[in-house]
Amino acid sequence: MNNKPKTKLLTIGLLCCGRAETTERCLKSLMPIREAIDSEIQVVDTGCSPETRAIVEKYADEVFEFEWCNDFAKARNFQLDQANGKMFLFIDDDEWFLDTTNIIKFFKEEDCLTYNIGGYFQRNYLDFEAIEYQDVGVVRMCAVTPETVFIGKVHEYIEPAFGNAMFLDARAGHFGYIYKNAEDNRRHSMRNIPLLKDMMVEQPNNLRWPFQLAQEYRAIEEYEELLSICQEGYKKSFEIDESDSIRYRATFVVGMAIAMTDLKKWDELLELYNKQMSSDEIMEIPKAKLTLYAARIMFMKEMNDECVKASNYYLKIYEKHKDDEGMVFLQGGIFINDVFDDNYVESIYAYLMSCGLRNNDYGPLVHYYRRLSWNSPVLRLNRGFLVEILSKSAELGPKKELRDVLEKFFIRPGSRDAIENEIDIHADKLDIKDLENLKAAFAETKGKKEMDLFLEVRLMEHRLNEAEDFGTYSNIQDDLIKYAQTVLLWHKTHLEWMEPQAETEKVYREVLVAEDILRFTELEDTDITGAMNAIKDAMERRPLMDKPLLALLQQYSVYQKIQLAKRTQPDKFKEMYNLEEALLGQIAELDSTGHTKEAIATYRQLINLLQTAFGVDTLHL
Repeated sequence: MNNKPKTKLLTIGLLCCGRAETTERCLKSLMPIREAIDSEIQVVDTGCSPETRAIVEKYADEVFEFEWCNDFAKARNFQLDQANGKMFLFIDDDEWFLDTTNIIKFFKEEDCLTYNIGGYFQRNYLDFEAIEYQDVGVVRMCAVTPETVFIGKVHEYIEPAFGNAMFLDARAGHFGYIYKNAEDNRRHSMRNIPLLKDMMVEQPNNLRWPFQLAQEYRAIEEYEELLSICQEGYKKSFEIDESDSIRYRATFVVGMAIAMTDLKKWDELLELYNKQMSSDEIMEIPKAKLTLYAARIMFMKEMNDECVKASNYYLKIYEKHKDDEGMVFLQGGIFINDVFDDNYVESIYAYLMSCGLRNNDYGPLVHYYRRLSWNSPVLRLNRGFLVEILSKSAELGPKKELRDVLEKFFIRPGSRDAIENEIDIHADKLDIKDLENLKAAFAETKGKKEMDLFLEVRLMEHRLNEAEDFGTYSNIQDDLIKYAQTVLLWHKTHLEWMEPQAETEKVYREVLVAEDILRFTELEDTDITGAMNAIKDAMERRPLMDKPLLALLQQYSVYQKIQLAKRTQPDKFKEMYNLEEALLGQIAELDSTGHTKEAIATYRQLINLLQTAFGVDTLHL
């Protein structure tokens, strides 16, 4: 209980457990506030190393020691009791403020002391390059009164939590939810889960604890447990009369949808969606998040009309609340905060465009395709959308509405890679006409040069795979060398247009096949075993190429027998070669004059002679 005289406007507090590099970054980010506002920085040492303690003492006004007892609320309350400020703002030692301008502005306002609760936005990075992130509202500010208290061994919160509230337009960067591996992720959650279960026993009517437990189960992908805890929490939310019940209920409903999605309980998910959309059990922003999961299932099941209706509902709520982060926080919770993230919005655009294409309606495509973030650092293209675009292009060839969209795939190499990969996945299901139509569809785009080569490779694969007769050894070898050269020319063109962070060492199976074919041609006359191994290596890399590669391998065996005969029995070889040539002339004449049976009999005699002499059917390769 803090009854101290308030000598400062603001106390900035943090618990520090010894992370030297993140602690200094955190403390440095507080300096602009410390210099601009009548404030103090207080640090509670819960187990710092001497190195970290030295850093803390360089920045903090006061440092206190606290023996860690596996209870975050006790540590926070100890810290709160030391505060000399009228207001208290806290931050974790692995966070740092990206910009403190609006924090300073708020505490310079005359009415700042009229607020008793508030927070800022934690920017949770999803990669160590800080390219992708999610902003989540966190309550981290309060008025300091004798009644102010933290509750909870983990995921602690502030009470009292009513009255004037202010969410500061400030972001604290945080890499803390990126784990090196699944074991680290699980270890973190397994530390929290027992503490949350303890809190559920101590406070059985406090929905916050199943609410937080659901988050932990999702983090470690325990979806049966997630479904169970959300179902229990959902039922209890109707039994407990408190202002936050409907907000917690929203998280439980969306948590059930997440679990049902991953457990493939899709019919149950659609039942849940229909029930919630026809009732007022949760508010409209959580309904919009629930819609995302339902629309995905509807799209997969080709429930096109239902998918369009759900998608339009989502966009209505998006347009209404997309800029109101406070309302998202008030209506939502841990599973709802990201409801209007770009990737979700764009998935809805993709559903609408794809459903339109399925119905031969190009209006949604024309309306929405420009809204996709083609130029963003990360573009996540909905795979179903890619399939529909490519299917229509394979069916129709050049069409303006499709061409305009295909053009967008060549703004960035990443989107180009996505569409090539999708074509490759479906290559064995596309026929020659489909591939020719695709080639024509890309002909008027910026990607014409590369896509001509890319699709020519696929056409060659199909033609070789469908061939009934590969001709002579020289014929099949020439065809495969041409294939290999085209593949390597495509690959060269492909690599000329790469982003700096691209995976330049990526292995392409067709390139490996091409390299194996060229290795074969280099070794065919000098290293028989090496040449045969090259073709064997090439087989099974791309199924469409197995048939021509097997034909080459078989003809190569014949070729080697003939070469051996030439070297060891040159006179006999010449004699038999001339005999074959003469008999082939006779056979052709017999066949042309209608003596087909005699022609066949003569041909069989020829093969018997060649098999007896050299073990081959022909010397004319």
